[in-house]
Amino acid sequence: MDEVGQLGEMLKQYALSEEHKKQQFEAQCSHWTMSINALFEQIEQWLQPLTQSGLLEITREPYLAANAAFPAPLSPFASHKLTIALALRSVEFVPEVMGAKGLVSLAVMGLTSDRYGSISLICTPPSHDWQWRKDRGVKEPEVHLLTADYLAQQLQALIPRPLRD
Repeated sequence: MDEVGQLGEMLKQYALSEEHKKQQFEAQCSHWTMSINALFEQIEQWLQPLTQSGLLEITREPYLAANAAFPAPLSPFASHKLTIALALRSVEFVPEVMGAKGLVSLAVMGLTSDRYGSISLICTPPSHDWQWRKDRGVKEPEVHLLTADYLAQQLQALIPRPLRD
C-alpha cells in the first residue's frame, strides 16, 4: 500500500474512533440526565407528605451545567436544579458537569459552611445508588447512602431550635 492509501486508512480509523467516542459520550450524557431526573423524582416522592401538608416546598427549574470544557451556551448538560424550601431556608441540588466515566454529582447548597465542609451527592455508573458526601479539606470524606431518613436528618439541621431559658 502506498503512503496515500495508508493515510486514507488512518483517517478512516480515526473517524471510526471519534464516532465511537461520540456515541459513548452521548450515552453517558443520557444516563447523566436520567439519573438526575430519577433522583429528583425520588426526593419528591420521599418528601411528598410534607409538600402536601404545606410544611415544605419543592421546586425544579431548568439548569445548564457548565465548566471551562463545556461553556454554558454549548454545554450538552441541560437538566434541572431542585430546591427544597423549609423553615425560611432553602437547599439546592445543583447538577455539575458529568465527570469521568459518567460520574454524576450535584452540589448541595444551603447546608454548607466552613464548619461543615462541602456537601455533594455522587452516583458512579453503573450503580444507581446515590451517596451523600461531605468533604472537609484534607480529612477523608464522610460518605453515606442517600435514603429518605438520611435526607430528612440532614434537613432537620436547618430548622431553628427554640431558645431555652
